[in-house]
Amino acid sequence: MRLSVIVPNFNGEQLLPALLENLQDSLSPAQYEWEIIVADDASTDGSCTLVTGRFPHVRLIAGERNLGYGGNCNRGAAAASGKYLAFVNSDVSLDGDVFAPLMARLEGSRGVFALMPLVFTEALGRVENLQEMWISRGLPWLRPVSEIIVEDWQEAVDMLGDKLRTAPLCGAFFVCRREHFNALGGFDPVFGRAYWEDVDLGYRARRLGLGTVICTDAVVKHAHSQTLNRVLSDRGKRRSLLRNQALFLRRNLDLLRPIPWYRLYLLLRIPQRILSGDWGTIPLYLSMAFGSAHR
Repeated sequence: MRLSVIVPNFNGEQLLPALLENLQDSLSPAQYEWEIIVADDASTDGSCTLVTGRFPHVRLIAGERNLGYGGNCNRGAAAASGKYLAFVNSDVSLDGDVFAPLMARLEGSRGVFALMPLVFTEALGRVENLQEMWISRGLPWLRPVSEIIVEDWQEAVDMLGDKLRTAPLCGAFFVCRREHFNALGGFDPVFGRAYWEDVDLGYRARRLGLGTVICTDAVVKHAHSQTLNRVLSDRGKRRSLLRNQALFLRRNLDLLRPIPWYRLYLLLRIPQRILSGDWGTIPLYLSMAFGSAHR
């Protein structure tokens, strides 16, 4: 059994040392083969020099051009040799080997594409990935699971027990089989820099009968958006979020078809986007209101 841990990075020079040391300490006692890959998305800081100088055991895949989160993850996956792939954001911290229990669960779960630990985000004050898809006013949203306490990860563990909980894929930390990732074509680079590319990948897996689930055998902490906060303004993040939400929806219009007059909801979004200056989403709403799904 071999694991490839892929760390997507863009200008994360300040974040990488803590994570790479953390990974090294956690994986050193492991009874399986492993490798750590930093997929660098054409950083302009000292990230690459840091990795090659201080972490010679880490494989650096240095991109010549910026591909965004999903494309950069694909770049790292293409260089990986493991049966299993783990995608770990650079602002994650872990205590011990959280990979072993996830891989063990995957070994016995052929119908599962990806397993996630509980991802607790202190900035949000809750478990980030205990979420569910929610359709409201003609758009898909992600919201915390209502029947589970998400503000305390230990209480969430107690409530879930040892059950696997289906949830939308969270890109901050997950483990999957490389064969499944390749069969799905990895992340779709159309989503650009960030947002919804992980949900899209998980939803494509779901359409093939492969689940994305949370396992309480492992918990990690996530600082949340540390890289994006340096790259995009709040307005930029909002624009990217709305655009990618619309891209996801255009591919999955069947989510809305049970809703009467769903095309009217889509048209009503257009004046809102004009007033807010989010012009990039308008063609997407028009294509959905008068066309059909695109995959």
